[in-house]
Amino acid sequence: MNGAITGRTLRDIRWHVVWYGLGLALYAALMVWLFPTFREVVADAEYPDELLAFFGTEGDLTEPANFLTTEFFSFAPVIFMIYGVVVGTGLLAGDEGRGRLESLLAQPVTRTTLFVSRVLALVGGSVAICALIVVGWLASAPFVDLGPSVTTVELAAATFLLLPIVWCFAALALLLSAVAPSRGMAAGIMTGIAIASYLLSSFAMTVEPIEWTRFLSPYYYSDGTRLLTEGAVWWHQALLLAATGLVGGLAVLAFNGREIGGGTWQPRAIARGWRSLRG
Repeated sequence: MNGAITGRTLRDIRWHVVWYGLGLALYAALMVWLFPTFREVVADAEYPDELLAFFGTEGDLTEPANFLTTEFFSFAPVIFMIYGVVVGTGLLAGDEGRGRLESLLAQPVTRTTLFVSRVLALVGGSVAICALIVVGWLASAPFVDLGPSVTTVELAAATFLLLPIVWCFAALALLLSAVAPSRGMAAGIMTGIAIASYLLSSFAMTVEPIEWTRFLSPYYYSDGTRLLTEGAVWWHQALLLAATGLVGGLAVLAFNGREIGGGTWQPRAIARGWRSLRG
């Protein structure tokens, strides 16, 4: 790790952190503030079970846990995953596209050190976003009657439990950006994967013949739709962290083996990185 590189990277991504954090914090606070009004409006309404299942919940939406699951925790992971994609593809591929990566690598720092230092900044930024979301809960939850079933501590814990899925998608973004021709290509593909993951998991919960396909979606393992109602499934979180470590390791190899400025797909970059590591 190089502290100077990490600090510089944090400064570079600070506005991503600020705007994602403030946006999600405001979103969280608004959902809490709107809950009393919503509860009165839908007190006698009945929603189809399939519609509720699509948004990852079931039962009475006048219950705060079900309401916040539907209105916040079913969407927030996707928004947060996009942060991982945008920043992950930009950490190294962004500098390559701007022609700055060559000068960075000309300094007395290895590619692995550069990679790890940049990734630590991404991780720190994601933790900061969670902290800002918690500020949103603190500015709203204590002043709204959510009953004993949802506390500010539980909301904060559920927020930080979104980190494994964000890190997993960030690792995928780093790997793809190390083999793709450009940052734009990698970001576009990863954004499509993030949205497809959400839709696959959601539709699988409503269409019984394809229910098994939910296990193919990384979003399913984020537990966002069950954090408040059932709690996290810890092996899901462990699986995401293990996948993050594995994909992150492949991304390091791919970056070490990437031909900077090649402008083409480089599927052999991982093998070249592995040979350089062994050599």
